[in-house]
Amino acid sequence: MLKKIRTRQEYLGLSLRNLASQLEVSPALLSLVLNGKRKPSKAMTRKLASWLRRPVATDLDHCPSSLIDKFIEDRSSHLASSTLEFYRGKLHPFAVWCEKHQISDVREIQRANISAFLAFIKKGRSGAPRTLNSGGIKLFHQCLKTFFLYVGEECDTTSEWKNPVDGIKVKGSQAQTLEYSDTEVEQMFRTIDKGTNALLRLRNRAMLMVLLNSAVRASELLSMNVNDVGDKGRVMVTGKGSKQRVVTIGESGLEAVDCYLVERGNRGGALWQTFEGQRLTRDGLRSLFVRIESKHPEVFTDGLYAHRFRHTAITRLLRARVPLRSVQRYAGHSDPQTTLRYAQAIDADEAITAINDELY
Repeated sequence: MLKKIRTRQEYLGLSLRNLASQLEVSPALLSLVLNGKRKPSKAMTRKLASWLRRPVATDLDHCPSSLIDKFIEDRSSHLASSTLEFYRGKLHPFAVWCEKHQISDVREIQRANISAFLAFIKKGRSGAPRTLNSGGIKLFHQCLKTFFLYVGEECDTTSEWKNPVDGIKVKGSQAQTLEYSDTEVEQMFRTIDKGTNALLRLRNRAMLMVLLNSAVRASELLSMNVNDVGDKGRVMVTGKGSKQRVVTIGESGLEAVDCYLVERGNRGGALWQTFEGQRLTRDGLRSLFVRIESKHPEVFTDGLYAHRFRHTAITRLLRARVPLRSVQRYAGHSDPQTTLRYAQAIDADEAITAINDELY
C-alpha cells in the first residue's frame, strides 16, 4: 500500500505537508510511516486506504493542483518571487481542499464550491486562537478570482462556463490600518526582555524597534544585511517590484541594532540571524509574534503580526503632519490612494474624538 501511496502522491504533485493535510495527520508521523520507520495505526491505515480509493483526474491539464502550478509558472517571468509565493500560499490550500472533496477538474467547480472553501478557510490554521478575519478572506477571494480568469482563458471551457468566483462578495477588513496601542507596544518589549537568551533577546528587541520606526514590510526587514545599515540609521531596502528606497530606523533603532551586533560579534551577512547563524525566515518571525501573543492574549486582542508595525509607523508619521506625498515615498506605496486610506482613518478617529468631547 505504501508504494501505491508514494506513486499517487508523486502523480498528483503533492508535498508531504499537503498529503498530511488531506489525511488530517501529522506530517512528521506520516513521514515516518512512508519511510517504513513506523507502522501506521489502524486509524491511519483506514485513512490511507480511503485516500487511495478517491478518484483522481485522468486529465492532468485540468487537475486543480497541476493547473495552479502552471498558473504560477506562467506569471514567474513578470512577478516578484514574493508575489509568486503569495499566490502559491493562497492557491495550494485550495488545491488540497479540491483533492479532499474529490474535485478533479477545475472546469466543474461551481460558485457553491468556492463559497464552501472560503467558509472552510475562515476557520484559520489548525490550533489558531482566532478565525481568519475578513481581510484575510478577501486575499483568498482575490487570488481565486485571478486564477479562474486564467482558467477561462487557457482551458477548453464551454460557452456556458462562468467564473465561479463572480457574484461572491467578501467584505474587506475594516482594520487594515489598525495601529498598535502604547499598551501593546510596552507589553511586547516587556515580554521580549524576559527572554533567557541574551543574543536572541537583543535581536528581538532590535527587530521590533526597526519595525516600529521604519514602516518596512516583513520581506524588506528579513532581507536586510548588516552592510545595508548606515551610520545615521539610514537603511536601503528593496521593496515590491525590486524598487529600492531609503528608510530610517531612528536613533533608538540604530542603538538597538548596535547592541545586538556587539553581542553577536559577527558583523557580516544577514542582519537578522537565528541562534545557529542562519538568516531569519518569515516563519521564524511569525513564531516570535505567536509566542508573544500567546503569553498575553488579553492585551493583543486584535492580533500581533508584522504588517501592523507598518500600519503603526505610517499612521504615526501622518499624525505628526508629515506631508502625504513624503509618507507615500517613505512607505514605498506605488498608489497614493493606499497612503490616503491611512489619512482618512486618522481623520475619522479625530472626528469621533471631537464629537465625544462635545457630548461629554
